[in-house]
Amino acid sequence: AWLLAELGFDGAGYPLWLGDELDKNLAALDAAAIPPLMLYTAINVDPQKPAYDPLLPEAIKRLRGRPATVCVLLRGFPPGDPGGERPAVEILRRLGRMAAENGLRISIYHHVNDWTESLPFALELEEKVGHPNVGANFNLCHWLKVEGKRDYRPLLAKHAKRIFAVTINGAQTDSQAWTDGLIQPLDRGDFDNRALLAALREAGYEGPIGLMCYAVPGEAREHLARSMRVWKEWQVERKP
Repeated sequence: AWLLAELGFDGAGYPLWLGDELDKNLAALDAAAIPPLMLYTAINVDPQKPAYDPLLPEAIKRLRGRPATVCVLLRGFPPGDPGGERPAVEILRRLGRMAAENGLRISIYHHVNDWTESLPFALELEEKVGHPNVGANFNLCHWLKVEGKRDYRPLLAKHAKRIFAVTINGAQTDSQAWTDGLIQPLDRGDFDNRALLAALREAGYEGPIGLMCYAVPGEAREHLARSMRVWKEWQVERKP
């Protein structure tokens, strides 16, 4: 957390801690004045198994008053399997009510090989849930892995108000590899992130924009500093 604060990050994203780990890590973030903006947890939509850890509702309560979006990875069925729809809708409505009671939001995380690996599918599911505190992520690396070079602009223009979190990174669009391919620091790759950010602004997106750095090789300070340097350059370019 102190490294993120030193480099100029406004917040952080982590797996959602449960039990005593939550209080311990929130205290560390508070000490560094780095709020948790995106927290991730797995949900099982197979009705034969528990939907989520029994400590999750209490964790949501203990996040009250923080600007956190709880991003949920929906698993338990192959991608898009219709058998997951009914339980998923019920689970997400329940989580949406918990989030609303505590001033939080739930966001469907589209992730390769998960039940919701496709962003269009996740957005269709969000519409069926129909709860104002339930939306979806836009995760660039998983979008590229699943959709390739498909134009994202129509989807963003239509659904920007229901997209609650965005993660970007440098990416090589003709790659299918994660490391040194679809997930790189912002100063590498040929994907035009500035065009994506412009499309998000035009669509009216107002949520957090996170840096995906899963499995980026090398020393964290070095590659995070490179990405922050590029990010600040982009902000300067936008100024009149």
